[in-house]
Amino acid sequence: MTTTPKARWTVADFPRVEGKTALVTGGASGIGFQIARALASRGARVIVLGRDTARGASAVAELRGAAGRAEVTFQQVDLGSLASINAFGENWRARGEPVHFLMNVAGVMAIPQRRTTTDGFEMHMGTNFLGHFALTGLLLPALHAGNARVVTVSAAVGRWTMARLDPADLQAEQQRYTPMGAYARSKLAEIMFAAELQRRAASTGISSVAVDPGTAVTNLQRHVKGAAGSISRALATMIGYPIERVAENALYAAIMPNPTDTTLIGPSHFIQRCASPKDVGIPPLAREAGVRDALWRRAEAVTGVTFGLTGGGQA
Repeated sequence: MTTTPKARWTVADFPRVEGKTALVTGGASGIGFQIARALASRGARVIVLGRDTARGASAVAELRGAAGRAEVTFQQVDLGSLASINAFGENWRARGEPVHFLMNVAGVMAIPQRRTTTDGFEMHMGTNFLGHFALTGLLLPALHAGNARVVTVSAAVGRWTMARLDPADLQAEQQRYTPMGAYARSKLAEIMFAAELQRRAASTGISSVAVDPGTAVTNLQRHVKGAAGSISRALATMIGYPIERVAENALYAAIMPNPTDTTLIGPSHFIQRCASPKDVGIPPLAREAGVRDALWRRAEAVTGVTFGLTGGGQA
């Protein structure tokens, strides 16, 4: 059964969250920036995580200006580098601070030629899925301490048939590489991760929700060139969210009550400027329990990050 909040839920409906800490990957631009700005405006202490320190510093300055007295800082984390993720995770554990919201937003899209991360992972799968998987696992004690909500931002393409993935070939070495195919598989992996984390962490106080944020014109589409890029941007302009509203689905996912391992928050309407966040349900491909389990085990093996979670919570 799908559920819909009141008509036209907006950022203004997000409650005050003073005293809460939010980590936002990709918070220096695009959807991540809008999420960070909204959280800061509602009183959260926001840590923007990103690879580019100059862009991060600029974003933090703008966020501080927009959010008044809210505490906003930047920490360098490259989701394409397990060494960078591990360093951040170790530093955070040493601080012993809880995390109340982990917003897994950062991503890459439609890279024209197959590229790999520093650890040899196909770039989409390595950054969008495996990087967030490792980061979340390393932060597990802090998430547990904060009874955290983990929000993982996927995309509509993760619900399409073309997103079908093989956990044994996460790096797209045994199939022909296509930019949108690789992107779609990483986005389905993110939905599966969010759903499986919700199932496995059920008794830990941690909850997890996947999100289709909808469409808006952001820097994410920079690799989509030519006619395809023009059409994509035109559609985003016609049916998508204005940039100032593109955080709505992720923010609703951060506070919605009682998510399950079939929850996926997305736009309630094709014309997204008329939409409100809605539980549209995860796609059939993400409901395949055997594939989800195999993906989880494969991710733990290649990242070296073990959650210690089973279906009943902590093992």
